[in-house]
Amino acid sequence: MRLFSLFLLLLLFAGFFPGMVSAGQLTAPLAQPQPGASAGTVPDSAPAEELLDIKGPVEIPDHNLTLLMSIAALLLVILIILLIILWRRRAGKHRAVQAHEQALQQLTKAKQLIDNGDVAAFVTLIDQTLRGYIEQRFAISARRQTTREFISGLTSGKRTVPRLLADNSTNLQTWLEHCDLVKFARGSLDRETMENMLVNLRTFLESTRPEAEK
Repeated sequence: MRLFSLFLLLLLFAGFFPGMVSAGQLTAPLAQPQPGASAGTVPDSAPAEELLDIKGPVEIPDHNLTLLMSIAALLLVILIILLIILWRRRAGKHRAVQAHEQALQQLTKAKQLIDNGDVAAFVTLIDQTLRGYIEQRFAISARRQTTREFISGLTSGKRTVPRLLADNSTNLQTWLEHCDLVKFARGSLDRETMENMLVNLRTFLESTRPEAEK
């Protein structure tokens, strides 16, 4: 008990008068350095660790970025395809409108040819107008085919034919055969037949205009 009290007194005394009690008197003595060893050196018994050069940063691949770039590229390709399809549809509709307007414009001359009784010029006008309209409107070759080849292509089922064109195959055959009769067989057409051809052809153009597909 006395020793404990003496120890407390020493601590209090050291707290009030730190200059009078050195740290060495209250702590255990430190290990003395070996003779000849400089201060701050590591003893021989502890091997010194070798310092390695600092390596450059290691790039870690970002898989999320790669995935996002792939998705963006795919969306861009899809967008381009959609734009091409839209452009083709608009271009096709524009050509169809032009074909319809050109055909009606050409037929304005037919009435005068009927009045003049010029059957040869009339059937030539009807034949060229009809075949040219079909090529531009439906993208089907008609000018370089004979009437039999053209009608056979519409009715044989060997190729896909637009419904608007297939539904008028009988009328087309009648008109083209009348033209062939005059051009190759030196036949003739009366005024009533020519007027009926002109009226029916105008009806065909109006029923196959681009708006009729809807």
